Amino acid sequence: MTKSKRKLNLSFTDLEFYDSVVISTIKNDIIIGQEHVEELRKICNEHFQDKDFVYITHRKYDYNVNPVVYINLIQKNTLKGIAVLSDNIDRLRTANFEKNFSPVPFELFQNKEEAIIWAQSLIHEN
Repeated sequence: MTKSKRKLNLSFTDLEFYDSVVISTIKNDIIIGQEHVEELRKICNEHFQDKDFVYITHRKYDYNVNPVVYINLIQKNTLKGIAVLSDNIDRLRTANFEKNFSPVPFELFQNKEEAIIWAQSLIHEN
């Protein structure tokens, strides 16, 4: 994968944008709610426009996601999947529970390269 095209630091996350992938590193002790999802959706729509993309969340720190946010996740069909990247088994267990609520393919990874390969395979399916 080429180097990131754009980096953006928000109050709750750091984003790195690539051709068809965004990698988000949520900051410590955040509870991700609908307002965070709305901000991410707006930024991703502006960046990717009508292009398909995959959201990779690098769970480097401890934070929580309100599972209700997954209900209204899809407004445009350009989000093709969500990957959770972490080397912490407890964070992956939490993400595995969240997977039940996702309206798009949702996979767990311990390796960034594998997450990116999976993301690119979703983009190239379409």
